[in-house]
Amino acid sequence: MNGRFEADVMLGCLRRVFKTWTFCGAVVLLAAGSVPAQNLVFTPVLSAPVGAHPEGLTVGDFDGDGHLDIATANSDSDDVSVLLGNGNGTFRSSYSFGVGTSPMFLTTGDLNLDGKADLAVAETGADRVVVLFGKGNGFFDDPVPYPTGQGPTFLTLGDVDRDDDLDMVVVNSGRFGHYPPFSWSVLLNNGQGEFALIQHVEEQDRRGLFPTGVSLADLDEDGLPDVTLTWSQPSWRTPNGYVSVFRNQGQGTFSYWKNIQAGFTLSAVTQTDVDADGNLDLMVTSLFTDSIKMLLQLSPGQYTKPANMEVGFSPVALGYKDLDGDGHRDLISTNRASDSTSILLGRGDGSFRPAGHYAVGKVPTAMGIEDFDNDGLPDIVTANSGSDDVSILLSGKAVIPSISLSSDAIRFSEDVDTPARRTRQLTVSNVGLGSLSIDDIVLEGSRAFSIDRESCAGATLTTGKFCALPIHFTGTAPGMHQALLRIFDNAPGGPRIVTLSGQVKG
Repeated sequence: MNGRFEADVMLGCLRRVFKTWTFCGAVVLLAAGSVPAQNLVFTPVLSAPVGAHPEGLTVGDFDGDGHLDIATANSDSDDVSVLLGNGNGTFRSSYSFGVGTSPMFLTTGDLNLDGKADLAVAETGADRVVVLFGKGNGFFDDPVPYPTGQGPTFLTLGDVDRDDDLDMVVVNSGRFGHYPPFSWSVLLNNGQGEFALIQHVEEQDRRGLFPTGVSLADLDEDGLPDVTLTWSQPSWRTPNGYVSVFRNQGQGTFSYWKNIQAGFTLSAVTQTDVDADGNLDLMVTSLFTDSIKMLLQLSPGQYTKPANMEVGFSPVALGYKDLDGDGHRDLISTNRASDSTSILLGRGDGSFRPAGHYAVGKVPTAMGIEDFDNDGLPDIVTANSGSDDVSILLSGKAVIPSISLSSDAIRFSEDVDTPARRTRQLTVSNVGLGSLSIDDIVLEGSRAFSIDRESCAGATLTTGKFCALPIHFTGTAPGMHQALLRIFDNAPGGPRIVTLSGQVKG
């Protein structure tokens, strides 16, 4: 690792704890030097499968239960995967739905002002963005398309025209620099989630550079969000790149303000006040130098020279949060070439401690930073395009439940004249460390089966405890009877499915 670190990532996995989840442990990397890099604790990495080649990730409450959920844009399977959160840092198994061709990025917001979380997805292969209105139950309406430029790869939401709804700024990078002309587009919302293209800017004189990232923030203190774009070249390792800023003109259109030389091969961009002077500072990731470039804003449009902060290899996503509760903003990057997340703890004066590094899945491409387990501490999730999954890092010493069933298939005796054999028991046990909540039990299929729901549904099981669910077979019609039992709980990878079958001889 270029001699910069004293230790490597130690990562171990138990792949049979859950059917579809992988349970891993991660150890922080310490940066070389006399100053400790981290004192943060993250409990084991949870990884859950999604669609093929996830490139984008967003976080929101899609089913209205007060728990944060995850959605990914999967470029190779042309779909979006949703994982509903249990509120304790674990998630149910993902389900997916098609959205179009090569979705590369997505974000969430209430676009039609109905109080439900919607999705906006950039489809690189179809030269458009699509809007999916949320139904409030974890599902979405059919995609509504809006053409943009060639190869949209990033987008951001914000109220750019001061009419109290979320508008859209889209970056069209021509599928990462391969199909010019490169451009960016502004689409205004009419308040009902319907968008109209108000501005489309084609960039012809950027010396082959294409836009790689976008953010909205008020940089000139006029109360209007301005657009910041990062630029790079088709080869990620070509040493060129800069930042351009466009000033909001007040009606949702933007005019060129200035270019900033911030580093080489730039990708993600974000702005926040890291030195507590009231000005928004600029942070961008540089793939060429494996670093974050930080430019402190002295006054509107005036920045210091870029300061270099080393992170993992090829950082492609960037965010900020107060991870250690000291009131200062910390920086977090996702690094696709080192399969890691880097954390730099802020001191509140514009300086940061050396980075600590945490292992995630293969080739992470996107990131979210939210409190998934409701413990007051921000957690981290990454979308991993090389392993087709997401990794969840829970901050603090969280404990996670694990469910065990005595059987996943119950068959009744063919001797239906023997009453004792018409009832079976399913034992539900908690073999994890956190409390296991059995939220609901649903029986689907033949009416020849019935259950005593109250014996387990609504139960809370501590470690080592169990409940017994009686299952009855009352079939009289000759032939095979079948049903499914679905158990909804707060352990990773639910719901559980138990198949039921019973035969009555003719």
